[in-house]
Formats: sequence, structure tokens, C-alpha cells
Amino acid sequence: MVIDPEVIARWSSAAASTDAQATIARLQDEIADEVRRQRPLCVSSGRCCGFEAHGHRLYLTGLETAWTWARLEQRPTLVDVEASMAAGSCPFLAGGCSVHRVRPPGCRIYFCDRDAAGWQSALAERCHLEIRALHDRLDVPYRYAEWRSLLAGFAALEVAS
Repeated sequence: MVIDPEVIARWSSAAASTDAQATIARLQDEIADEVRRQRPLCVSSGRCCGFEAHGHRLYLTGLETAWTWARLEQRPTLVDVEASMAAGSCPFLAGGCSVHRVRPPGCRIYFCDRDAAGWQSALAERCHLEIRALHDRLDVPYRYAEWRSLLAGFAALEVAS
């Protein structure tokens, strides 16, 4: 997927806004509260981030990706992202999640605990609707796409800069 650099710039600017900061921080707090209430089991110890092997994909919006990208201490290169796609995993999976502290909402919600499916789906849908509304409030293009393809767009823009 090719992402227009102007769209990435708009997402990045919007992600730095007070509204985006407050909304995403609030959602992350709500996700953490629900995870504490539900107490899901992590039975794969990060193996779910080996997307193809686990039969799982992570989808995010452009704004969520920009918000996460801005917080990364070390950003993946386009080569890193492409290698992770070829390997079928997340580019931040390195003996565990290397971006656990700044991981996006979708990562915070997903647990492979089969008993978690009901509350996870409801929470993911509610959070997604709020993020969608945030795109509208901030008047930025809405794209919902696979995590690594969005990261590739951000990484490619850094190469071009």
C-alpha cells in the first residue's frame, strides 16, 4: 500500500494535537482498566506477534500509527519493516515486545486467551469508533490498514526526508 506523504504528515500533525493526546491516553487507560478487570491469560508469551504463524493480523488507523511512531525511541527502517513482513511478524518483536510501553491500542487489547474473545471484541470496537471519530474531529484522512503496511509508509517517508 502506497501512502501519500502529505497524508502521513497530516496524521503526524494531528497525532500531536491536544485532542489526540488526550483521547488516546484516555483510551489506553480504559483498556488497562478493562484488562485488569478481565485478567486474561497470556498463553503465548508474545508469539501472537508472529502474525502469520499465529493466524493473527493487527489493524490500526493512520492516526494511531502516527501517535505510536512519534513515541518510538528507535524507529524501524523500511528494510526492517519489509523483513518483518517477509518473516510474518511484527518488526518490534525482538525477544519480546521492544515497544511495550508505547504499543498501540490494538496491541493492548489483544490476548490469545479464548475466554477473552467477547470482551476484547466489544472493547476493540468501542475504541475503534472513538479513534474514527477522532479522525473526523481532526479532519484527517481515515485509513484502517494492517500495522506493518502503515509502518512501511512512515519508514519510507523517513528515507525520503
